[in-house]
Amino acid sequence: MRPIAVSAPGKLVIAGEYAVIDGAPATALAVNRRSRISVSATPGQSVLEVTTSSTERFPFTWQADGGLQFTGNDPAERGELLRVLLKQLIGRLPAAMPGVVISIDSSEFYLPTDGQKLGLGSSAAVCVSLTTALHALFDLPDDVQQLCDTVHREFQGGKGSGIDVATSLHGGVIRFQREAMGLPKSEVLSWPQGLYMLPVWTGHAASTGQMLERLDGLRDTNPSMYLSLIGDLTQIAGSFQEAWQRQNVPELLDLLGTYHCGLNRLDETAAVGIYSAEHVDFQRRAAAIGAVYKPSGAGGGDFGLVFSDSSAKIEQFAADCDSALMLPDWSPFVPGVELRID
Repeated sequence: MRPIAVSAPGKLVIAGEYAVIDGAPATALAVNRRSRISVSATPGQSVLEVTTSSTERFPFTWQADGGLQFTGNDPAERGELLRVLLKQLIGRLPAAMPGVVISIDSSEFYLPTDGQKLGLGSSAAVCVSLTTALHALFDLPDDVQQLCDTVHREFQGGKGSGIDVATSLHGGVIRFQREAMGLPKSEVLSWPQGLYMLPVWTGHAASTGQMLERLDGLRDTNPSMYLSLIGDLTQIAGSFQEAWQRQNVPELLDLLGTYHCGLNRLDETAAVGIYSAEHVDFQRRAAAIGAVYKPSGAGGGDFGLVFSDSSAKIEQFAADCDSALMLPDWSPFVPGVELRID
């Protein structure tokens, strides 16, 4: 068995969060914090190595029927992701499963000082890189993109839109939407000239799952209000896509501000927790210098995005918030999943 190495990037949602779950178009950007997976043969017992702030080893056995048993401690969500993937591959696995060392390094998605998760889509990046690696290991006929999407949705209990998986697969800037039959559709976009952006971290992680549960509460208790709020966001997201195609920066900035207002109404109505104190403070600072701010993705914690048609305003915001973790070196050209067979 030739060693296999795969890496996949994280993501930031630019616009369309929450509404994308119900089929709205959304825009996302790949960020160069990468999950790195390697798979190599071993004459001994199979081992899963998981690295975040440190490396832990978890011996396991696996079978062609999708069975997976860790013989010591269980590696939490990384182990569950491998379980879900194997279940999806039942019937396509070799009768005798090989002995392997699977190494998962997602340390770039954590703050090195205290191990906090940054909220850049680490589970999706790990899913894409792990699925791609095992897809190559077993030389599977499956469409790897569809397999990644299916595995991650199963891992998330059927929730989520899949935009993080699509961004990790394709890299760069993408337009993402789930079509009527539930199939994901992605399109690579170019970055508008004259649009400046700065990702800024709130200082703490957020639980996307808990926030989606609160949103589900509004859907269940007041479906008409839910549909109204999501409908407004969907309309704005559609207009944003049209403005992006025209590369109309003033219109994009206006729509980003409008989307921020729509998210705020959703948050006030459903008590989702999108606008933490940090997001409110960043929004206030951005408005004071004539820039636009909105949370990226679920909000609560994690990252927000500052936008402007002036690089000087972006630099001013960065100087005013010099204690915050920022990604000033972001790029619209970050490659998606990459595979190497040595």
